[in-house]
Amino acid sequence: WVSAPSGAIFLWLDHLLPWVALFFASAVPHRGSASLVAVVPESAAAELQAKVTTPWQFVSAASASADELEKAVVVVPDFGMIRSASTMSAVLQRIPAGTLLQLPMTGTDTLDLASIPSRFSVCNVHNAGTAIPEYVLAAVMSWNVQLPKLNADFRSCAWYAGNKSVCQRPPMHKETKGQTMGVVGYGTIGQGVVQRAAAMGMRVVAIDASPHSSTPPPLAWIGNDTMLPRLMEESDFVVISVPLLPATRGMINADILSHMKSSGVLVNIARGPIVDELALYSVLKEGKIGGAVIDVWWQEMDPDAWPSRFDFSAMPNVWMTLHTSFNTLEAHEEGTRQIAANLDLFATGKPLQHIVRGPSGLSSGDSISI
Repeated sequence: WVSAPSGAIFLWLDHLLPWVALFFASAVPHRGSASLVAVVPESAAAELQAKVTTPWQFVSAASASADELEKAVVVVPDFGMIRSASTMSAVLQRIPAGTLLQLPMTGTDTLDLASIPSRFSVCNVHNAGTAIPEYVLAAVMSWNVQLPKLNADFRSCAWYAGNKSVCQRPPMHKETKGQTMGVVGYGTIGQGVVQRAAAMGMRVVAIDASPHSSTPPPLAWIGNDTMLPRLMEESDFVVISVPLLPATRGMINADILSHMKSSGVLVNIARGPIVDELALYSVLKEGKIGGAVIDVWWQEMDPDAWPSRFDFSAMPNVWMTLHTSFNTLEAHEEGTRQIAANLDLFATGKPLQHIVRGPSGLSSGDSISI
């Protein structure tokens, strides 16, 4: 501290002051027992009211009075608002006292953060740390056993008229134990995948944007993105769990895919555009890799378009779901709990959790972790 160069001290203070300002700005107006007003989706009001421990009045943007919107200090947007910058802007302009935008999800790639007034802090939730890793492990184990095919084949050969069966024993399948899983992104989701894969006896390796001075157990190794080709070469399953950022868009391209094993399987539970759409379609169509499990797509926001420009549904080596890996009752409950907890912290002037952007526009590390 004392020996630090003066420029470093001022840089440190410059980084710290917005967060100090956030603390005091949120602490001063909330003293007292009067209910604070939050604009929330109508469908979420009752659940939030049951979970908060501080006085809140929840109103919806559509039905709130002008006076209620004038008093509102927090906005919890629905997905329609999040996907439309113009709708979001119109709502926030009607809430002049608002200082917290609490997102009901983790990813911020569908949100135009630059259009959010700088007086707002933006927070998200990290609620899928169990749901998505369980989806991944279910996909891996089912792929090894080929459970859907075993089910379909047995149904097609049994229960014929006359009690005759033409079934034959299926070929041997693989065991998960001893295989290698490569995890691209070591945030909340990546760590959850690693822990569960290791518990199943898999060897696990990972790459991460954040530097690591040592390899955290149970990983065999962890490196930066320069080691991505090695990860692809070693892995039987590659799990994509990085956020969609300018640096990660298209990071799984044709060259990177060329390093995969011919039997390797790509599992994408992050965002579609992290993987080059044409490159993945080509290697799957040409049989250069074993297959893919795709839960996230390139055109999820457009209801009038295919999820992809290419017909992945025609490929038997592709398993597809419609962005549902996170969608469990428990994850929904945890997300609501985290939102309510942040509302209570806000009401009592305490530091918020999962800050994506402070009121000055300063970003935190949470914005690059899923």
